[in-house]
Amino acid sequence: MAECPKCKKHLKLTDWKPNCPHCGANIVVYDLQERLMQEADIAEVQYYHFQKKVDRLKTSFVGSKLTIIRIFTSLIPIVALFLPIVKIKLAAPFEPYDGNMGILDIYNMFDKLNPSVFVSFMSEPSTKTAGILFTVSIVLLLLSVVLMLVHFLCNMIALAPKGKIRNYSLDIAYIVSVIAAMVCFSVIPENGSVGGVLGIGAYIYFALVILNFVVDILCFRENLQVKHSQCYVGGIPIEEYFSMVERGDSPEQLRKEMYKRLTEIQEEQERKLREKTAKKEAELNG
Repeated sequence: MAECPKCKKHLKLTDWKPNCPHCGANIVVYDLQERLMQEADIAEVQYYHFQKKVDRLKTSFVGSKLTIIRIFTSLIPIVALFLPIVKIKLAAPFEPYDGNMGILDIYNMFDKLNPSVFVSFMSEPSTKTAGILFTVSIVLLLLSVVLMLVHFLCNMIALAPKGKIRNYSLDIAYIVSVIAAMVCFSVIPENGSVGGVLGIGAYIYFALVILNFVVDILCFRENLQVKHSQCYVGGIPIEEYFSMVERGDSPEQLRKEMYKRLTEIQEEQERKLREKTAKKEAELNG
C-alpha cells in the first residue's frame, strides 16, 4: 500500500487524485527532487557493489602476465587430445580397429556404438575386468575434459573468497582423473577384445595438465590485489559516503555535502572546457 511522501499516512486504492486526502500535498511533485536523488543514491551504491565484482573478475582473469598465460595453459591441454592418445586394437564385440586413436576417433567410435556392447563386454566373466578398466579409463578421460573447462571458468573468480581452494581442488581432481585414466588403460589384462598402449598424446596431455597446475600456483603466489574503480555517490567518493552514513550524518548533511561536491565537479569541468576552448582559439589565431 502506498503512502503520502509528506505526512506518511497510508493511501487507499480509492485515493487516486494527485493530492493527499490527509494533508493536501501534491503526491506527484512533493519533494520530487529529493526523492529522485535518493533513488540515484541507491542506484550508485548498487553500481558500486556490481563494479567490485567486475574489478575482481578482471584482475583474476587478466590482472597480470601470469594470469593471461593461465588462460592459455588452462585450455591448451585439449590440443594434446587430438594427437594419438592410445595405440589400440579392438575386436568383437567392438567394431574391429587397429591403430592410433585420438579424441575424435573415440567420439566417432561411441557415436556408432551400441551401449549394450559395453554391458555385454563387462558381463562376460572372461572380459569383465578388462571391460570395467576400459570403461573407467574412458569415463575418467571425459571427466578430465569437463574439469578442464570448469577450471577455466573458475579462473574468472579465482580472487573471490575460497577461490584459491576451489582452483587447487579442481587442479588436483584434474590430475588424479588423468593419472587414473592412464593407469586403468595401461593395466587392462590380456583379452581378445581390447588391448593397446598409451600414445604420445596421453603423455603430452598429462604434462600440460601439470603445467597448468604449476602456472596456477605461480598466479596465486603473486598475491594480486584487486584494483577497484573509484565510485561516487552524489559526487562523494563511495568510501567517504559510507563513513558519513556510519557516523550518523543526517540526510540534510549528506545532501548539503553532495551539492557542494557536485558544484565543484561542475566548476572543474567548466574550467577545463574553457581552457580547451581557449587553446583551440589560440591555435587558430596563431
